[in-house]
Amino acid sequence: MGPPSAKTYMGWWGHIGSPPQKGITSYSVSPYAQKPLAGIFHNALFNTARRVKSQALYILLPMTIYWAWWENGREYNEFLYTKAGREELERVNV
Repeated sequence: MGPPSAKTYMGWWGHIGSPPQKGITSYSVSPYAQKPLAGIFHNALFNTARRVKSQALYILLPMTIYWAWWENGREYNEFLYTKAGREELERVNV
């Protein structure tokens, strides 16, 4: 099958030889008028700040609780190994 001619209905690869369609409007923007990276750094900065702010409590609250627990445990351990804490250490290690 060759290129379309007067006696063939089907066109060449990908070009069906049907009558042209009517009533279809298509719009496009020139690639020279588009700015695909317009405002990319401004938007990245503020979107990142917004996302971090929205997730801050999910990170900071458990981290603060864990830190307070860790500090309390560390101070209690230091106390147990002092002269004043020996008696409690003996009671805890029963």
